[in-house]
Amino acid sequence: MKQVDGSQAVRMRYDPCQIFAQSKSPAGLYARKKWLGEALRPVWQNDFDETVQSLLDGQSADGSWSQDPVETIRRLFGLHLTVREKTGEILKAMEWLGRETLNYDLSGTYFDDIPAAALRELPFVNARQSLLLVCATLFLASVFGLENNERTEAHYRLLSSWLVTGKDNEEVWSEKSNILRALVVSPVYSQNPDTHGLVADLENHQKPSGLWPAPIPFFLTVNALAHLDAESAQRQWRKALPLLAGAQQKDGGWGSDEREWNTFLVVHALKNKHCL
Repeated sequence: MKQVDGSQAVRMRYDPCQIFAQSKSPAGLYARKKWLGEALRPVWQNDFDETVQSLLDGQSADGSWSQDPVETIRRLFGLHLTVREKTGEILKAMEWLGRETLNYDLSGTYFDDIPAAALRELPFVNARQSLLLVCATLFLASVFGLENNERTEAHYRLLSSWLVTGKDNEEVWSEKSNILRALVVSPVYSQNPDTHGLVADLENHQKPSGLWPAPIPFFLTVNALAHLDAESAQRQWRKALPLLAGAQQKDGGWGSDEREWNTFLVVHALKNKHCL
């Protein structure tokens, strides 16, 4: 029985980590290393080397993959879950991505429509492309320790300003979800009053069941809130926790689609909150 931040005790009925056994995806390798203790096993190392090489394959001389921002984001996110540390390849890719996406304009559409399949197993949802790409770039800059770059800092300030001007717009929750994801990983902006305001607004939309209405993504939102200590985030987390426990399936996982990814998001959140 696990205690959650002084709230009611909640037990997960099944071991959620079993779903990652033998997985070679970036999320699966992360789970096998961090949660299943396989880092010293030769089979994990072989799977790790194979996946990292597949992520690096095809990188262009300019640092991108196929001069495609979304594909470059996908590769970098996979490298974040596996390699973790900054490498020459990662730094070169981040330099290219920043030049392509951080253009000081959050309103325009700079790229063709992004197919939903291209965002599978990424912590973002389909929304206005320019803002999505900015949020993804800021997220990656923060997780790789590059958030102090002048252009990155300027775009974090733009996101905060966007939240203030668009706070009453109920039609942009997909965009707000992507903004929240970028903000919660920032050492500075995760504590920003505008971030707290966004989280409080999110609480106003949470149902008594623990769900949020569409298009607010449930698993991504649970994971994002688990990065924060704000009281509003804690209340929403506690309200969602019994729903998570009740919705867990016999294989330990969650969701009917993207099962490993959704389970990864939930377990990562549970670990952040010391519930597993």
